[in-house]
Amino acid sequence: MRYTKEKRRRMRRRAMRRMFWRGTISLFGILILLLTWNLTSCALRFLSPQDDSRQEEITDGKEDERREAFGKESEKTAADTHDLLLVNKTHPLDSGWKPDLIRLREYGVEVDSSIADHLKEMLSAGEKKGLSFWIASAYRSTERQRELLDEDIETLVHQGYSYSEAYEEVVKETMPVGCSEHATGLAVDIVSKDYQILDEKQGRTDEIVWLQQNCSRYGFILRYPKEKEDITKVSYESWHFRYVGVEAAEEIMSQGVTLEEYMGSVE
Repeated sequence: MRYTKEKRRRMRRRAMRRMFWRGTISLFGILILLLTWNLTSCALRFLSPQDDSRQEEITDGKEDERREAFGKESEKTAADTHDLLLVNKTHPLDSGWKPDLIRLREYGVEVDSSIADHLKEMLSAGEKKGLSFWIASAYRSTERQRELLDEDIETLVHQGYSYSEAYEEVVKETMPVGCSEHATGLAVDIVSKDYQILDEKQGRTDEIVWLQQNCSRYGFILRYPKEKEDITKVSYESWHFRYVGVEAAEEIMSQGVTLEEYMGSVE
């Protein structure tokens, strides 16, 4: 009886071992089949014409991205052309113009945000040379321009000028409403902090001499130079500087031309 029970136990153990190895072999078989199927699928996708189509779609997608990026760059370039905006008596500023103003607290004025850093860099460079600047005027609204024009005309009328005579005299230095560069936010009147009168003597101060010699390095030009009144229609203003970008500024100042001449808009 004992022999029979022992024999049965051995038989059960053999049966369990057989079941274990059969299960293991089956599992390995399934794994091999899955691996083979995955490899085959990858090969078929690689060789399939549909893969070329997918590649074309990816390429087209990248091309679209490149075109979109180029479009954005073109828009940026177009937006930056406001630096060369021509504003004078024959080219009034568009009534819809809206400068992106930023306040320079140290001077109490506003300028277009696109020129703020360039302006600060220029004045800082001059100050390192021992110079001292003051911004007498920067952005000026249409309403403020009208007030200045009316005040100057009224002063001359009180001196005996007719209104038309006073107007013609005043606009030699004060631009008509809508024709002032100050409304763009791109122009500034800079003077010596020790001498803030806008007259001939201003042009002989160390600050103005330095600015006229170095302004182009920072993208600015002397907007109304000497002996160019017949072109600008404005008297010489040693203190009036206009931002046009470094490349244009260097060309304009080195050639000794006005913005009108540079842009081919001489009347």
